[in-house]
Amino acid sequence: MTNIFERLAKVSRSTVERVHGKDVTIFPLSAKDPNARSKLSATDEPYLTSACFFENTQMENDSKAQPVTGMGRTLHRAAQRLASIRLIDGKPLVAGFMLRREEDGALFTIGQFDPDGLGTVMATLSVAQSLPEA
Repeated sequence: MTNIFERLAKVSRSTVERVHGKDVTIFPLSAKDPNARSKLSATDEPYLTSACFFENTQMENDSKAQPVTGMGRTLHRAAQRLASIRLIDGKPLVAGFMLRREEDGALFTIGQFDPDGLGTVMATLSVAQSLPEA
């Protein structure tokens, strides 16, 4: 029974991403030297896709690690940013790639992500200041 509900949640998230998703550009980075600065990939071109952005404002799961107020909000911590990103066949998506939201030009670095098997991934994002040089 749990598997049916998990699949329904994943399908619902995929539907929300298609309806309410924002246009984003994924910037692949080269990973030749782990000790060097990140560079835009010379072999993989940036590509367009869509993503639906979420913020975990309640953070009940994180309350054990951080002190919380009486209203259920974590103190001294920014809300976790998540994005449901639509996968594009034949295009790479790796943790560490950059994402730009086209609506406002906001830049993010893609942290860990979890594919749902339905063509999207739920990714953790962190704010980035600028794109690395090519």
